[in-house]
Amino acid sequence: MSSAYRIRVAQSETRTIHVTDGVQSQLEILEVVPRERLVELLAAELAKRGFERKGDVLTRTEKDGVVVEVDARAGTVTVKAGAKKTVDVKVERTYVSRTASDADIEARGNAEVKREIDRQVDDKREALRQDVSKKLEGRLRDLRAELDQVVNRVTAEGLKEKARSMGQIEEIAEDGNGNVTIKVRI
Repeated sequence: MSSAYRIRVAQSETRTIHVTDGVQSQLEILEVVPRERLVELLAAELAKRGFERKGDVLTRTEKDGVVVEVDARAGTVTVKAGAKKTVDVKVERTYVSRTASDADIEARGNAEVKREIDRQVDDKREALRQDVSKKLEGRLRDLRAELDQVVNRVTAEGLKEKARSMGQIEEIAEDGNGNVTIKVRI
């Protein structure tokens, strides 16, 4: 009668996972003044709102780590978020063999355990990515409203400059909704 042996294969790993997510959109600004002037108006308005300028690119990092980047010349807005997390994963498997030392079973067991560790780390990475995406989506809602205000201010300033170049401004009326009425004597 033969005996059965249990072969136990176990591995544990600590890994640091990094995830990033981002989205890019285009600002819709009417070019009522030359492009160079529009870039300056946009940069000035964004600087008032805490953006730091490096060339034509203005960047602001939010309290929650979300990075907002506006390329004033191209009119693009890029919003990025990221996270990193250290995860501990432990997997253990037990196999039955007819011998006390079975290299084939140990090799298959090690490979299976390694695949299971990779799968669990991938699951944790995906969960972290989903958390980052949710954070990004929440910030986008707030950011859209702010960027709409910026576009309205830049357009209003551009219209005022254009009106001045056309003639004498008699009256400028702005309401709280971003509407501007300009009366010009030509």
